[in-house]
Amino acid sequence: MLIAAVIATFLAPTAIAGSPPRGRFGVGDSIMLSAKPELRPLGYGVNASVGRQFGAGVWVVRRKAEDGTLPKRVIVHLGTNGTIDPADCDRLVGYAGSKRRVFLVTIKVPRTWEEPNNQTLNACANAHDKVHVIRWWSKSHDHPEWFADDGYHLNAEGRTVFVRFVDRQVDDVLAELRAGAAR
Repeated sequence: MLIAAVIATFLAPTAIAGSPPRGRFGVGDSIMLSAKPELRPLGYGVNASVGRQFGAGVWVVRRKAEDGTLPKRVIVHLGTNGTIDPADCDRLVGYAGSKRRVFLVTIKVPRTWEEPNNQTLNACANAHDKVHVIRWWSKSHDHPEWFADDGYHLNAEGRTVFVRFVDRQVDDVLAELRAGAAR
């Protein structure tokens, strides 16, 4: 019995003691991957891949949180490649933990799952403290000139706008929180 308890202790996910590292980390699909060269000079770590589903991003966040390398600001752009399971969004937020802020970026993709996924992202943010929505769909849906012919992959201008918008939205939320704390 004692041996089983010791083994279970070593195999269980460990809680991270202390504060998470400073900085910003983006987890995403091909949209974020294309923006990686512009995000990195702004201090973002990025883990993005073509075709990534939301559920796969959950495991990226979990792994980085467990090994203590997940920064305080987590920006998520996932949902372009298929339906988001609301439980996956809840799991991602749970793995990020209470010492981090999570920013969920709405998607623009001409597919049947666009609207339901954006609703899921909004509902997830509303259900959790320290989770915010970056409304990329609202910013971008009237700007076809920012996209490749498929209507969702970013061209050079779109990447620049995406990066500036996401970074500015994170800055604005953090500034608002600091101003509220100073009152």
